[in-house]
Amino acid sequence: MNGIKAVVRIATACLVASAALSGVAPAAHADAGQTCAVNEVVSFSQPVTNTPQTVTVTVQGQLFNCTNGSAATGSYTETATLPDYSCTQVFYQGSGTRVFTWTDPTVAPSTYSYNRTSSRVGANIVILLLGSITSGTFATEPAKMQLTALNPDPISCATTGISQLTLLGVLTVGL
Repeated sequence: MNGIKAVVRIATACLVASAALSGVAPAAHADAGQTCAVNEVVSFSQPVTNTPQTVTVTVQGQLFNCTNGSAATGSYTETATLPDYSCTQVFYQGSGTRVFTWTDPTVAPSTYSYNRTSSRVGANIVILLLGSITSGTFATEPAKMQLTALNPDPISCATTGISQLTLLGVLTVGL
């Protein structure tokens, strides 16, 4: 349990620091319908190097320490095929959909439709997903997911490539 609390504290500190550096104001948590810590692993269909290539990206995410007791934990998966993807092009923009499946089977899944932006802040990649919950639990609520990862290792990018990235962040529903 202490390990989870430490991860949440580190993720929160990273997000506050990256928000301050990027000029994005953190959302007020008191008014949120749901706030969750996020742990996300992005896997690539083949190792990503400095040479652009078409890559299938699979995202496996965990939602935990959520503030809404009925939807206290959950998960999601997303897959996308990205052309011209490389270690230097991890900052793709676009839109997508994720379905949050809550651990409690009596809670309806939440469909999250979003627009994605990303940037480099110091030694981090900062990804911001802005959108809304379009169906299920928390339907019609605005939502924001902010994630941070370390930049890919430049030596691996120049040689054997990287097979995955780990991101930490926060989901806020009801901004």
